[in-house]
Amino acid sequence: MAFKLVKLNKLPVLVKGALPGEDGKPQNFEFTLNCKRLTQGEIDIVMKDKKGEVKGFVQKVAEGWDGMLDADGNPVPFGREQLDELLDNAGLPVMILHSYMEQVSAVAKN
Repeated sequence: MAFKLVKLNKLPVLVKGALPGEDGKPQNFEFTLNCKRLTQGEIDIVMKDKKGEVKGFVQKVAEGWDGMLDADGNPVPFGREQLDELLDNAGLPVMILHSYMEQVSAVAKN
């Protein structure tokens, strides 16, 4: 199959994992973070930025989400304040970065 040289601008990033609940037991979660698709050159710049941080990377690329619910099970609208609240969960910004890099990258196929 031929490669179509087309600029892709969006990337839905599936994020799956678990966080310990108040009882210490893992609470599984899954959501999709709708992101800007960076080019390899843009990713290189971000990764070389010594002043940058993982949380800042996620804030730069995030544009929306699906599957984000409040405590009552109602959908949470995407906003910068809500995104910051999400990113305050320890380890989650790194998990999102890893998911983004894994899902934006080309992979070998047999």
